[in-house]
Amino acid sequence: MISIKSQRFGELQIEEEEIIEFPLGIPGIPFNRFIIKELIDPVKWFIAVEDSDIAMLIVSPFKFFPTYGFEISDEIVETLEAETEDELEVYVSLLKYNDGVAANLKSPFVINKRKKIGVQIILEDERYKFREPIKK
Repeated sequence: MISIKSQRFGELQIEEEEIIEFPLGIPGIPFNRFIIKELIDPVKWFIAVEDSDIAMLIVSPFKFFPTYGFEISDEIVETLEAETEDELEVYVSLLKYNDGVAANLKSPFVINKRKKIGVQIILEDERYKFREPIKK
């Protein structure tokens, strides 16, 4: 059991198996170990283990954008050590946008939920934006 302290969450007790390793890192964040904690379905917290004050809200994009999809390169599949597509989860970060909330569809997190390995990829697909408003 690992204890993490933060201003926002107080003291979190986490199991080593909960930690997701991002071997390629995440742009702009100097840490590579994260956990995901439930908030209010479907929203979750994505929290840095080394500094739990670094946290963001994430959500599966498919609930709000059912046609969302992209190809994952062989290099990323290799990094994720994925054997089947069923092992993978996709999340996008949420941010405040105008009077509502937007999703960053341009840079999804792809996580091998079985092996606890993740990557953040930057999509070249022009259909997706860094701030895509979520409609109520």
